[in-house]
Amino acid sequence: MRSIQGRLVYDTLEELVDPKHTAVIAVDIQNDFCHPHGHFARHGKDLSHIIARVPTMVSFVTESQALGVRVVFIRQCTLADGRSDSPAWLRFKTRDGKTPDYTLPHTWGWEFVDGLTVRPQDWVVEKYRPDAFLHTCLDQILRANGIETVVILGTTTEGCVESTVRAASYHDYYVVVVKDAVASPNPILHEGSVRLFEARYPMATSQEILTAFKKASRCTG
Repeated sequence: MRSIQGRLVYDTLEELVDPKHTAVIAVDIQNDFCHPHGHFARHGKDLSHIIARVPTMVSFVTESQALGVRVVFIRQCTLADGRSDSPAWLRFKTRDGKTPDYTLPHTWGWEFVDGLTVRPQDWVVEKYRPDAFLHTCLDQILRANGIETVVILGTTTEGCVESTVRAASYHDYYVVVVKDAVASPNPILHEGSVRLFEARYPMATSQEILTAFKKASRCTG
């Protein structure tokens, strides 16, 4: 730890992601965004980057769960017939040619990708906008459970991931981005967000973070 204006601050990766005060936030790892038969793919988006990274996303979440790290699954939702979408939001959602009716509750596209398992001790937070903190109970859940650091992964990098990263920081959480477990259909926008993350927040690979989790578990075991 280091001292800033007389206050101790987590500094190293091991300090930041100590499971005692850390939660993994898995953002929108859902079929409509990640599967070759999902909504994004059906509307012409190139999902090759996302599909290539889904195994890392799934393995990172699964290994984190096995190590006893708390996990929050963020699920994008759209109510049927546009009941969750204002006119302004409908315009935004259709800006790139796709229809706005993705991740409808209880459809296949709304479900998490194969391999992700929500345990009884995990949380699922549903959202209607990119920012997982906006009009949700996420902040309340994290604070009630003593969470100080959030480790964020998922899709899409420049959309829901970046929105949630920024919001977490502005809600006074330490933020660590899983560098090899965020993805986007747009490589240029993905790279722009990664550059922003690198300038503002700690980034580490999935294996580096898992190693830090394991090291902390050995120290407290």
